[in-house]
Amino acid sequence: MDTVILTTCNSAIEANLIKGMLENNGIRCFLTNENFSNLMPHYNGVMGAGVQIVIDENDVEQATALLSSQTKENEIVCPNCGSLNISYGLGTNKFKMFLAVLMSLLICGFHSAT
Repeated sequence: MDTVILTTCNSAIEANLIKGMLENNGIRCFLTNENFSNLMPHYNGVMGAGVQIVIDENDVEQATALLSSQTKENEIVCPNCGSLNISYGLGTNKFKMFLAVLMSLLICGFHSAT
């Protein structure tokens, strides 16, 4: 029995959710690097670091199909144009960015003075 890494997750919560979904569908799996990823979260995503989900190589096709169907259900789609390129943030407005940074500095400065 050979094993393969199905995917690497950035958090143990995400990995355990995927593990539960796989086990509910009859695919045996286990997690690696869970403790390291919790202790050193700033290394997640660097050179394959993160919580890895390991499965039997005979179950790769079924697990990949389950994983891709799960990600399609959770996709966020723009209601106006149907784009999948959605991100959260201040946008491209430089004034809003400057104002947000300035307010953050003022609040931190006020909080530390009291």
